[in-house]
Amino acid sequence: MRSAAIPCVSVAIIAAIPTAGLAQTYAVTNISPITAFGEVASAEIGDTIFFQNMSSVTAVSGSGARIKGTVSRATVTIRCTASGTPNPCAQVANKARVKVGNLVNSGGRAKEFTEFIATGNTGVLAGTTTGQTLDFTVSGFTGNNNTRTFYLDTKLRVEGDNLEGGTGALTSTYYVYADKDPTDPTTGRTAAATITVRRSLRTTIDSNLNFGTLVRRTSGASGTVIINNATGARTTGGTNPPIPVVGPPSGRTQVTINGEPSKTFNISYVPTGNLIMSSGANTLSVTLSKTNSGNVTMPASGTLVLGIGGTITVSPSTPYGQYSGTLIINVTYN
Repeated sequence: MRSAAIPCVSVAIIAAIPTAGLAQTYAVTNISPITAFGEVASAEIGDTIFFQNMSSVTAVSGSGARIKGTVSRATVTIRCTASGTPNPCAQVANKARVKVGNLVNSGGRAKEFTEFIATGNTGVLAGTTTGQTLDFTVSGFTGNNNTRTFYLDTKLRVEGDNLEGGTGALTSTYYVYADKDPTDPTTGRTAAATITVRRSLRTTIDSNLNFGTLVRRTSGASGTVIINNATGARTTGGTNPPIPVVGPPSGRTQVTINGEPSKTFNISYVPTGNLIMSSGANTLSVTLSKTNSGNVTMPASGTLVLGIGGTITVSPSTPYGQYSGTLIINVTYN
């Protein structure tokens, strides 16, 4: 007689029971790089709105101007932290709620942000992503300690010279807060956007270069008439100069330039060489002389007086006439 042992086999299949875990939390962990506008010049009168858009800055309203310097847009990082299975951070319905808005400025001409513009990078944004105060959600998190990022561009108001606010290196501060949606976030990080503001470069023409009235010689060699660039005095030279006539005053061009004290700027001229004056079809060349040209440092007073004189040559054959021409003076910060 044979006997066989028959094993008793049993299998129990049960449903997976989720492990208990903490509800997810969202936090702003980084704002880097910090928003930077570089160096700008304010308007002579009124506000200018400067738009930091990615890596460029432009004046979108007002008469201020961009000068130079490093420009950067902020990248904001939001982190989701949670435990448990399945992890709450990975749930599609779970999102971070983010708010962005103004805080304070350091004083001076740099004032509040007139607009923030949030753009998704690795995060998906939904809600109010453009305006002076932003309120939107960020989604796309895939698990515990996972991060999502978005870009932040800004528009900043800068006051004009007429309000006499402080210039130099200034800051305006904004906040970025985050929490689990739909909770209203009240904590996060702040960032101090940097901007260097200069006074506007202003030119005022006080007088124009004028050689006055001259009587040419009837014969002989040529002669010269000279206007001194520093004093405006008129003199003649050569063996046979024209005869100055007492009448409408002669004198130099005088231009008053106002700007940021002790800062360098450039003065350039068009034309770069001699100025050609004309009287109908006839011309007369002026060799210009200037008290300042090229790179110049603004005096501590914030005012520089520029003088321009010149020399003309008149011969017995120079055609009669009233001669005039135009010289363009450009001033720009370095």
